[in-house]
Amino acid sequence: MSAGILIIKDFLTGGAGRSSRAPQNSEAAIDAEGAFEDAIIKQPELAALYQFWLNKKSSLGKIPCRRDFSPLELPKLLPHIALVDVDDSADVPEFTFRLCGTQIAEDCGVDLTGKTWSQFPNSEKMIVRAIRLTQDREPYYFSNVQAKWAPKNFHHYSVLALPLSTDGDTVNMILYGIVFHSSLD
Repeated sequence: MSAGILIIKDFLTGGAGRSSRAPQNSEAAIDAEGAFEDAIIKQPELAALYQFWLNKKSSLGKIPCRRDFSPLELPKLLPHIALVDVDDSADVPEFTFRLCGTQIAEDCGVDLTGKTWSQFPNSEKMIVRAIRLTQDREPYYFSNVQAKWAPKNFHHYSVLALPLSTDGDTVNMILYGIVFHSSLD
């Protein structure tokens, strides 16, 4: 598998006009160059979150919204979850952390709740990825991203970003699963 961005595609509904046959493991990816590859989410928390989101999407027949989730359904995942509001009223969308899980806050060294992404230095790539997710309406997964800024002994993190929509079409919130780790997983 080549290094770089893995974008998870949902083939259960024929995501982006690709094959409508679901892979056996319910996960597939396209690398940055567009080549199909098998993607395995190695972090159990992120794999469980993706499967949960996918099950909701499949049962609803559309992108789920925040009210389709109950915290009681995800108790073990809550520390690794962040919810981000999407404000697309301006020319450039703005992203603000609605909530940040306790494990994420502990690992980052700060609670990000209420913080707007444009406030962070070097946030341009993160914003571009979020804008792309809102446009494509498809999840993405990054593994082993360097976390030079993390205050603990973490050197890498993995992140899963899942679109949420109140109308089933326009992405107005993003559900993130984030796991920090000290070495390449």
